[in-house]
Amino acid sequence: MRYVRSDKLVPGQILARPAYDEYGAVLLAANYKLTIKTIDKLQSRNMGLYVFDEFSDYEELNEIISETVRMDAVKALKTFDIDKVLYFTNEIVNSMLMQEDIILDAGALREYDEDTYQHSVNVAMLSTACAIGMGLSNEKIKHTAQAALLHDIGKQLIPLDILNKPGKLTVVEKDIMNQHPRLAYDMLFANERIHPEVRSAILCHHENYDGSGYPCGLVGKNIPLIARILRIADTYDAMCHKRSYKNSLPVSSVVEYLMANNGTLFDLEIMETFLKYIVLYPVGTTVYLSTGEKARVIKNRAMYVGRPVVMTVEDKRLLDLALDRKCYCITILELKNENEEEEIKREKDREEYSIADRFVG
Repeated sequence: MRYVRSDKLVPGQILARPAYDEYGAVLLAANYKLTIKTIDKLQSRNMGLYVFDEFSDYEELNEIISETVRMDAVKALKTFDIDKVLYFTNEIVNSMLMQEDIILDAGALREYDEDTYQHSVNVAMLSTACAIGMGLSNEKIKHTAQAALLHDIGKQLIPLDILNKPGKLTVVEKDIMNQHPRLAYDMLFANERIHPEVRSAILCHHENYDGSGYPCGLVGKNIPLIARILRIADTYDAMCHKRSYKNSLPVSSVVEYLMANNGTLFDLEIMETFLKYIVLYPVGTTVYLSTGEKARVIKNRAMYVGRPVVMTVEDKRLLDLALDRKCYCITILELKNENEEEEIKREKDREEYSIADRFVG
């Protein structure tokens, strides 16, 4: 299967995975055959989908949490039901603690209607994986997951015309948007079930390691630990997904951005742990190999996130770049380029990602 953006969908393609709306309801079931009318509706939602292709029988996409838990968590966030949010936080944490190997494939995070609440669930999984990898206590891991799920809840109080604006924000609009951490903190302040550590992390999740962030301008280790984890996870997921005001970027470009801003935006020590779980080439990605062959990524493994199992397009040979000694000398040179117009759009997006620009997560 392969992930296809809504503007690239073609009538007759068959869904490999269900499509969900922002409320967790199934829009289209697996095995649904796309029509022109259906594609038009999907394009209005900016939704991409997984469709079957000749590689589908070979691919293995890692599931981090169950579909039910994800959608129930989204519903709890939308209704601001704190008891249910905390319950499903525990479900996410327990599910991830039970996994022997955690790998975070962007492909498993991007098949949903791209809204704030789905983003929050993604950030919860990313942050929880990082907290587990850092060897934090179970209590600290749960606090990390809670803060991640609730980190953008303050956006419920931001006007929709600002939240969904398709262009760059004005100075006034940006000031309003930047209030969302403080708004979230205030919304949760009187709730005794929310630990002070969780509230502090939410307040500070846009603080930068060099002091250039907001709302407090904290520097380095003065930023709460969980907030430093959230800063990385929030940025990663925001850059990997299409928004009303920007296109998505390939995982490799996102990782390059994260590494380039170590010590400025991000905590270097936390980043080292985070990147151990991020696969550079999601399942379904088409790549070019140093052998001159074109191949599809079939599977990723923990601890080998940059060396996936691939299948050559021409003769369908499986190559395990991590564990097969015959493949040790083979490297991935680049992702398959898209058309020139799309590459220009992505290059423009890369230029817009800067410390001072709109990076709301």
